[in-house]
Amino acid sequence: MKEPALRRLSTVLAHLYSSIVLLAKVALLLCAPLAHSSELNVMVNESVMVNELNRTELRQIFTGHRQYWSDGTKITVFVLQDSNELHKQFCREVLHMFPYQLSRLWDQITYSGQGVTPVRVSSYQELVKALERTSGAIGYVEQSDFLKLRRVEVGI
Repeated sequence: MKEPALRRLSTVLAHLYSSIVLLAKVALLLCAPLAHSSELNVMVNESVMVNELNRTELRQIFTGHRQYWSDGTKITVFVLQDSNELHKQFCREVLHMFPYQLSRLWDQITYSGQGVTPVRVSSYQELVKALERTSGAIGYVEQSDFLKLRRVEVGI
């Protein structure tokens, strides 16, 4: 090939490459909301008379530093396993921490005798049933349309 033809070919290939990269970026941006985790709802058993908790209060509850509701009822915290995507999302988005950090705090509280770790359940269905059946329970779910649970607003 002659020099101008090579130059034109390399220009066309460069434009093609940049177009492909641009399309890939657009595809990622469009798919990101679809791949994003579902909506999280902090839920309590119907026996709990709380409608709103701020992030600090939630962290106190889920790290074991607050163990009783304001009426004196024992708080029972239910969570999914550390490897569960919903648990990871809850830790990141609501508690602003990683699951391993939360586990370390639970270990410290347990081994120092200052409290007990949350009850870890193995499935989402088990989590919902535990929240519905346990007085004073708190946890997180994807939907908020369960009859025996009350959704708690999370304030800043």
